[in-house]
Amino acid sequence: MNAVSFGPFAFDAERFAAIAGMVVFLAAASVLAHRVDDRLGRWSSWTAVVGLAAARIGHVLQHAGSFASEPWRVLAVWQGGFSWSGGAAGVAVILVLLFLRSRKLGAWAAASVVAGVVATAATLALTYSSARLPPPTCAFRMLDGAETTVGGNGRPTVLNLWATWCPPCRRELPMMAELAARTADVDFVFANQGEQTATVADYLRSENLDLPLAVLDPQLLLSSHYSAVGLPATLFLAADGTLAGSHLGEISREVLAEKIDELKFQQGISR
Repeated sequence: MNAVSFGPFAFDAERFAAIAGMVVFLAAASVLAHRVDDRLGRWSSWTAVVGLAAARIGHVLQHAGSFASEPWRVLAVWQGGFSWSGGAAGVAVILVLLFLRSRKLGAWAAASVVAGVVATAATLALTYSSARLPPPTCAFRMLDGAETTVGGNGRPTVLNLWATWCPPCRRELPMMAELAARTADVDFVFANQGEQTATVADYLRSENLDLPLAVLDPQLLLSSHYSAVGLPATLFLAADGTLAGSHLGEISREVLAEKIDELKFQQGISR
């Protein structure tokens, strides 16, 4: 899957590319602040804050109806959910304001922005893979003892890799179970990683969670097959079982819905 890990830290490819671009932008602005004008240092800090805020606000506005019922989730930035276009608009406004004050400073500031954009694009190109990985060929045991395969059944599939010891997994499971119950044309598979039947069954019972298809993967075969470097990991499989997309880390309701819509669009399924 499209992810990067450094020791205990793991990042989704898009998130890692955005972080890399931000670091390069701030570093370039810092160098220019020392060599050209120290005001570029303060400007870059404000630009980073405004860009992130605008990216989040843009995402929230795109999904205003979903956030209206749970407004506190506007602050749940750890779930992801940022608009590239919103962030770009925020940075552009700050850049234009600086350019109106000083064309010279505006030109140098634009150079630091370009450096950040190039770094983002280069990092994404290096870490993102469009390879259509086929589904695993082995069968997995369900909680009732029966066996099933994952993907390749002629319907798009959302495959969630999770564990009971994983706090982000526990936070997102109820939302994912709810969305699975009302999504008729996409299958959901919840594959527990590394734990035994009793542990999984006891947890689901204690949390009153009804997962449509819970399978056991005590040997972490799915994590290995998809190169998942952390949990939770959500994989989006096309109707033929090939990997069409992925998301590493806790996923929000809005991002999950977006990914499902993209998956259905690729398969020619009407929304």
